[in-house]
Amino acid sequence: MVTVEAEMSFLEPWPSTAEKEPPYVRGLVEDDYPSTNFKNQEYKVQVIDARPTKDQFTLDKNGFTWHKDTNLTADVLRVIRSKDKELVAEVYYPLVETLIKKATGASKVIIFDHTYRKRDPALNMKENPNGREQPATVVHCDQSALGASRRVERHAGDEAQKLLKGRCQIINVWRAIHGLVEDWPLATMDYQTVKPSEVHPTNIFKQKNDFIGQTVGINHSPDQKWYYLNQQSPEEVTLIKIWDNKEDAARLCAHCAFQHPDGANAAVPRESIEVRCLVFYDTD
Repeated sequence: MVTVEAEMSFLEPWPSTAEKEPPYVRGLVEDDYPSTNFKNQEYKVQVIDARPTKDQFTLDKNGFTWHKDTNLTADVLRVIRSKDKELVAEVYYPLVETLIKKATGASKVIIFDHTYRKRDPALNMKENPNGREQPATVVHCDQSALGASRRVERHAGDEAQKLLKGRCQIINVWRAIHGLVEDWPLATMDYQTVKPSEVHPTNIFKQKNDFIGQTVGINHSPDQKWYYLNQQSPEEVTLIKIWDNKEDAARLCAHCAFQHPDGANAAVPRESIEVRCLVFYDTD
């Protein structure tokens, strides 16, 4: 089993009791309403190369999996790089919907967002002026259960309450779009190795106490197991479980980009797109 050592940023140790308010982030800051109430801490993590066993990982057991997809044509790639959100939705989203349905058996998919990233070597990894391009270096999961259900209500319209009575998921579809990934690959944590006490819903406020959503911060534990796909190709798409309302399945997948020890020799900066999908099933 080949592993590499990486440094990842985790939420500082946080109690799971009412002794302390939940972690939060705030967009618009005032003197009495700071931007956040927590710090992140760096830890050394062993990341396992999953390539020899990649077909053994499943969304329901581990919270992530890999799926082959060959639809990234030159025309689609040009659309993604255009950063024209409407055009990306028109051209690329249907391909993602087809992939999700094929990989999961889902009956309905609503795609609500995407992020295009291309690392800028001129910037420190902690610098991200527009918040949309540098790889995400903090261990996280995009939505809590509350945040996810609010997403369903927001994007599914009149069908939301009916859909929430069945099985619902949020799955992120991540792929590199330029060559093999050698520069800042994506790591995913096995859901089986994270404890509930290490998972902390994190409130998002626009200003003061204007609540707009909830993401998830993760505490570090040496028992957690991390995986990546060495030299991942654009045809090897990562499916990341963000949320699932099914109790006897993986509920989330913490994930993070990391600096591979050989990354200094990478030919090109990492370039990727991540698409966020609400996923529904007729029957379970």
